[in-house]
Amino acid sequence: MMNVETALPEKTLLRLAAEDLLTREADLLDRWALDEWLALYTDDAHYYVPPSDVDGDTANPDSSLFYIMDDHKRMQERVIRLKSKGAHSEWPRSKVRHLVTNVIVERDAGIIRARASFMVSRAKDVTHDIFVGHYLYELVEQAGHLKISKKTCVLDMEALRPHARISIIL
Repeated sequence: MMNVETALPEKTLLRLAAEDLLTREADLLDRWALDEWLALYTDDAHYYVPPSDVDGDTANPDSSLFYIMDDHKRMQERVIRLKSKGAHSEWPRSKVRHLVTNVIVERDAGIIRARASFMVSRAKDVTHDIFVGHYLYELVEQAGHLKISKKTCVLDMEALRPHARISIIL
């Protein structure tokens, strides 16, 4: 019997580990398991959603106004707010589904860079929004596990349609 783990190249194993993390993240968001979702991130993590009128791959938060520009503390505050009844746009919560595909991974010194396509479906109050784009991740290994140190959600949309909300976590 062949040992599959030793037969696969290191880059393939790295991609599989990254895909596992990204699909686990999507599942936690779909189930609204926000505390578990937050635990996937490092304590110094950043979460960005750049504006749709700039190149999201190179957008700089120092020179552009972002839709979302959170550090770990702000992510914690967002999770607390989204879980409360005071978050009117998400109470009761939206029905969301995250689809993540086309994962590409590269190791760059101590950082693992991953890129993946996404589609997020959000249904609430007879409104159905679809958000399409790609993710840019920076992953690090901590205690034998991959964790997210930076996530950028680049929307492939020219504009958010009227009344569309991105209060959900992409």
